[in-house]
Amino acid sequence: MFRGVWPNSGRAVLMTASQLAGYDIFKQELLARTSMKDNTATHLTASLMAGFVATTLCSPLDVIKTRIMTANGKQSVVELLSTVTKTEGPAWMFKGWVPSFIRLGPHTIATFVILEQHKKFYRRYWLELQE
Repeated sequence: MFRGVWPNSGRAVLMTASQLAGYDIFKQELLARTSMKDNTATHLTASLMAGFVATTLCSPLDVIKTRIMTANGKQSVVELLSTVTKTEGPAWMFKGWVPSFIRLGPHTIATFVILEQHKKFYRRYWLELQE
């Protein structure tokens, strides 16, 4: 029942950290290095870039998690990775990258665009309450 829980937990930590940090960094850099303003287009671009980075960083863990969960026998993670690398080469780390990005890209965009709109609304509402 708990097969693959550690790789899945590691993936969740890496996914969340890379999305949050990536979005903030990309947004700051877009505002500082381009003529973009702090608007929906900037939020969309920064979140798309954060989704790209998060998908790329998490792809190897996604593959490992899936392989562990579907493995027959009691092969260790190191043995499993050794076997996979010998038979498939290093490209195994990015199997399924495109479907993962197709799922994660829109999710990341929606999350951060909605977050920015929520922050904008909250700040406006909070300032009205303070007056």
